[in-house]
Amino acid sequence: MQAEKHLFATTPLLGSILRKRAVERLFSSNSREAAVKLAGAVEEGHPEADAIFHRLLLLRHSSQPVMHSAVWNYWKASRFEELLKRMHASATLQPDLLQALEAMPENDWGNGLLFMLWTLLDRDDIAEKIEASGRHAPALEMDALFGLVRGNPGRYLDLEDPDYSIFEKAWLAASGAQRQRISTTVLKSQDPRLVAAYDHAVKEGHDPQLVIEALKLCADHDALLDRLHGLPFTSALEVVAFWEESGGRPKSPSKKAVVEQSVALYRELAELLPQSRSSATPGTRDIFSFWTQRHRSDELLQQDLSSPDPFRRAGALFSAAQRGLVPRNRMQEISLNGTWPEKLALQYLFTVPDASSRQEHVCWLQPQENIVAAILTTRLPGSLEESSLLDERVYAGAGAADQSAELQRKLLQLLRLLQGYFLRGLITVDSNDDATEKNAVETEELMGVEW
Repeated sequence: MQAEKHLFATTPLLGSILRKRAVERLFSSNSREAAVKLAGAVEEGHPEADAIFHRLLLLRHSSQPVMHSAVWNYWKASRFEELLKRMHASATLQPDLLQALEAMPENDWGNGLLFMLWTLLDRDDIAEKIEASGRHAPALEMDALFGLVRGNPGRYLDLEDPDYSIFEKAWLAASGAQRQRISTTVLKSQDPRLVAAYDHAVKEGHDPQLVIEALKLCADHDALLDRLHGLPFTSALEVVAFWEESGGRPKSPSKKAVVEQSVALYRELAELLPQSRSSATPGTRDIFSFWTQRHRSDELLQQDLSSPDPFRRAGALFSAAQRGLVPRNRMQEISLNGTWPEKLALQYLFTVPDASSRQEHVCWLQPQENIVAAILTTRLPGSLEESSLLDERVYAGAGAADQSAELQRKLLQLLRLLQGYFLRGLITVDSNDDATEKNAVETEELMGVEW
């Protein structure tokens, strides 16, 4: 009690001496209460706070377990706010912190503190200490998070996670920067199980293209075909092109048959595509290739989508729309109320000039045809009703030699092939003419569909 009484003594001349004696008595008492009192004094701005904090940091569990545990539990209760504040303010304390962490007891309590500080600071030197000592977090999701962020997927793959709940918890606990590194780990791993966990657990919180690329790398063609579900048809075409070039095929006979037919149709499509545009004038860059190259990073893409610069937003919109990352209602809103660069980006991708475009100052001279754009933006599997509407809009052409009409028909044929795969088993054919279901469709109205 005497020590606590003089801990903040302000008596002229004697105040400093009384405070120092009080601090020494508290440290020598080796009690939990004394440790908490000293840690609290640091937070309250004690005149000798720096010296007290340094001594607290030098406590070791091996020699003073009671005070050591009390101090670190006290800091943990406030998510190490005081500790982090002082670490950021003074570089000279960094070595002492590393030594203190390295000396943590190798039990659940000590490892828990160590991993918690790593997540808050996200520092390589702390991570290296963890790896060097072979420590593991007491919580499975924390251990998985550490391995995934550090590019060591084995920490997760060694765990039993049939429902991917561990991966999901790890993802939720990760910061934005850590999630980016997890995505890189998944992409580099070439492990089908890790890709499946990422795709299932992260759901809408990731770029679907990353999953596609990861499945390509690990050559899981069966999962690659299934992953086309929910993606725009443009993304599906890129995967079919990959199959055509690489020669990879699913193991399942039924899936392999679908891919073989898709590749055959794709080869026919390639012969119908118009000649590519001439290269950019020397000294200039094609704006579309610039936008595509610039926005390979999800982080920069999201940043530019909310940029005050309309040209940055237009470039991000162009890239994001092609990857299926912009909701349809958002694109509709931009097409009506966006700036003219944003409108042009969308118009180039999806629409042809109509009556309203006459009021615009600028428009593309050779936009894509509406029917082609409608097919390319269809999200798989789409619906048979959509296919029927597209079929009605397909340009009849001027004859068999009309490549534009043939291109439309081949695109629609490939779309229907993939639709057939995803909708198989989900459609019931009823011979009754008086079907009462509100979503019933007359088969006679769906031309070109095999039953």
